[in-house]
Formats: sequence, structure tokens, C-alpha cells
Amino acid sequence: MILVIAATITLVAAGQPDTNSVWTRIPGGPGAGCAHDSSYAFFVHQGDAHRIAIFLNGGGACWNSMNCDLHARPTYHAQLDSTDMPDTQGGLFDLSNPRNPIRGYTIVFIPYCTGDVFLGGRTVSYTRTDTTGAAHEIQVRHQGRANADQAVAWVEAHYPAPQLVFIAGSSAGAIPSPFYASQVAHHYPKARIVQLGDGAGGYRAPAIPGILALWGATALLQSDSAYRGVDSASLTFETIYEVSARTTPQVTFAQYNSAEDGVQLSFLALLGVRDVRLAGLLAANLADIRQVNPALRTYTSPGPMHTILRRPEFYSLTVDGVAIRDWVAALLDGKRASDVGRSLLP
Repeated sequence: MILVIAATITLVAAGQPDTNSVWTRIPGGPGAGCAHDSSYAFFVHQGDAHRIAIFLNGGGACWNSMNCDLHARPTYHAQLDSTDMPDTQGGLFDLSNPRNPIRGYTIVFIPYCTGDVFLGGRTVSYTRTDTTGAAHEIQVRHQGRANADQAVAWVEAHYPAPQLVFIAGSSAGAIPSPFYASQVAHHYPKARIVQLGDGAGGYRAPAIPGILALWGATALLQSDSAYRGVDSASLTFETIYEVSARTTPQVTFAQYNSAEDGVQLSFLALLGVRDVRLAGLLAANLADIRQVNPALRTYTSPGPMHTILRRPEFYSLTVDGVAIRDWVAALLDGKRASDVGRSLLP
């Protein structure tokens, strides 16, 4: 087991937080773990008990013998290391910046290391044949749902009455963020809930329903009464937004995307969707969501940059005269945030 801990974070016994550091490391309990071992932890920065930010980190995904095998062409983050430490991030995690819209909040940072967009519930065996003809079996613990569930349950146990909860995720963490926002909204019916998915809105590929089923995500989602009528053959990432909007319409749902996001295009190619304009797929996905939730708020920027919430560009990017920092702050303040960059979408 390899676990790298940032200098400001110390190891503590399971379930016992270390409150002497800037970020408190909370070890995962039974059922939590990464792709190849049972190590897991999430991080908490104590602040205002009435304003809470829950962040789902990104780190790719995998679904076959090549992109799940760490000795082949892996496309996912498989263990906790220094890149999973919140104090190494920029953007919303630059807590020294007075312009940070979540400065002063209690912040919960949920690392990602299971390759299943925080929705999986299965251990899957993949077999790869190498150049000599020898077969290698790779077992991947696609158990990301347990990791996120434990972190959210910890928040609910320790903060009984927040007034505002912000649930955001970047890249792979963006995909399940509407699901967890809806879960939190059920638990805190009196709180204002704001969700923001960062950099994952363009995935439109026929392979997605099968991959969700492979990870065990479909079965776990359909154990929730809200999803029991959903056809598993048509379950997509947009379905999560649609079901969440139907069941918790009080939540503010939002997305940020770059119209030419290079990382999304590379994963679409792995999913079999090549030679496309991401802006077209993004427009189609947003239109599907808006059929159910016309109040969805979106901010689209030009160019290939992937995600914004963890980047220093969060404080400098402006599209159509609207700074992304100010747009996020408006969402959090309950002010009307107009859609930005719609001219970039066909």
C-alpha cells in the first residue's frame, strides 16, 4: 500500500480526526478503498458550520483490460497520493485568496481512486493478453460509491443544520455530483443546495449504459426508488441530472464546460466516439437535461482547457463579460446567474 500524506496532514486512527492540522484527514471505514487496496481517506477543513462545501475530486475512469491495467495504458487514478491532497490544489482550494467564494466554509474534499465516477459497487476482473500470449488478470475495486457515501454520511452526522450546502465535482467527480446533491437535499430539506459539475458535460456515447452496469452503478442507482423506472439500457450521465431535478427540484443545478475540452474528447475517443466537435455533443446533452430542468444554469468557455474549479484560472477566466468566479459566487448567494457562453454551442 502506498499512501503519500501532505506535510500539513497527519495520520490518525480510523474514525478519529486529527484536529491539529489545517486539513483534517478522516480515514475511510469498512467498505471504503481504492482500486487495488482498502486504503482510503477524505479531508475536512473546518469553517462555518452553516455553510458547507462538498467536493468530489476527479481522476479518469477505466472499463476494460487495457485502460484498467496499471502496466498497460491506464486512464484512471488508482491510489491516494500527493495529487489527492486538497492543499495542493488551486482555485476553490486557495484558501488564502480573499476572492475565494467558499473561503470560510467548512470544506469536505473527497479523493477519487476507483475508476468508476464515484458510482460503482463491484470488484471486476479484467483479463489482458500480453505480447507473449500470456494472460494477466487484473482485479479492480470499483467501489467508489462507498467512498463518497461515507464522506457524505460523515457530514450529515457532524453538521445537523446547515443553511447552505454546495456540492461540486471536477471531471469524473462532476458526473455523480447531481446524485449526491439530491441525496443531501433529502437529508437537509430546510437547507439551500447548490450543485456544480465541472468539465464533464460532453460525454454522449452509446457505450455509457454498459459501462455503468459493468461497474455495478446501475444496480446501486436502481436500488433507489427514484431510479426504479429508469431503463438501464438508456441510463446516461444526463439521466442523473434529470432524475435529481425531478425528485429535488429545490436544488440549483449547474455546469461548467470548455467547448473544446481536450480531456473529454480523448475519453470520447476511447468510448468509440471520434472526429466530433465537443460543442455539439455538449449542446445535445444540455438540451436533454433542460427538457426536465429548464432552470439548469451553464457556463461555457472557449478552448481546450479541462475543468476550472481547481485551477488558478478560476480567478481570471471571463466569458461574455462574466467572470467565472463571480458566476459561481452568484449561484452560492442565491442570485440569478445567467447562462454564459451559449453562442459557443450549436
